[in-house]
Amino acid sequence: MLGIGKKTAVKAAIATAASVVASVGIVLLLVPMLGGQPDGPGFWMSVLCPLVIAGPASLYQFHQVDVIARQRDAIARMHVRLEDAHAELERLHADLGERARTDALTGGLNRGAFFAALEQAAADGKGPMALVVADADHFKKINDGFGHLVGDEALCRIGAAMEGAIGGIGIWGRIGGEEFAALLVDTGRSAAIAAAERLRLAVAETTLVADGQPVALSVSIGIACASAPCAAIELFRRADAELYRAKSGGRNRIVIDGREVTAIAA
Repeated sequence: MLGIGKKTAVKAAIATAASVVASVGIVLLLVPMLGGQPDGPGFWMSVLCPLVIAGPASLYQFHQVDVIARQRDAIARMHVRLEDAHAELERLHADLGERARTDALTGGLNRGAFFAALEQAAADGKGPMALVVADADHFKKINDGFGHLVGDEALCRIGAAMEGAIGGIGIWGRIGGEEFAALLVDTGRSAAIAAAERLRLAVAETTLVADGQPVALSVSIGIACASAPCAAIELFRRADAELYRAKSGGRNRIVIDGREVTAIAA
């Protein structure tokens, strides 16, 4: 009734009973002290008044306290839910931000995110840095001979090789259809060559089979080194030119400063 709970009614009944006892006690003790005699009407008035006044007042007061407590609990629960929702929104926002930066196929940075990182490192960095650009060899033959799904799997395998060779020492991404790049900061010429060779070997040793036939994978790699701060576009132009030399020189090899580091027939 009116949303009054059992506990509230019990509390109000106890308070009312206490008021009746107090009222009757006053009548029975105080009236004789004043020289009077508590007669029937007086006695029953001492019982009736608390019932009529204290009863409803106590019920209302305890009901209001109970309502306030329930509303406070509801607000607390709502606050917890809002905090959970806020945390989930932050997680989704971070996830969307990460997806906006990530190449969906290989898991590396996408072109925009990679070049943004390159621009920042070239402008704000201090010390040696190297840019490694790699391109899958004969990729069109893989797509034409085995289909685009196998081509996609080949790119995923190259991405895994990039992560294994570069992930712990730099950042990498897919910057074109079958073209990848890695940025190594605080890295000199010899360390960049070593990382590129790990990548080349990892790709060449990858086992990929389609329709019962092995699919040969290899990459050609160009490296450009500089000392930051430097011009990012110039660093990429140099690395891309070295990659072209590696492709022209027979593929599955590394070129830096116009010279071939590793020469293996494709």
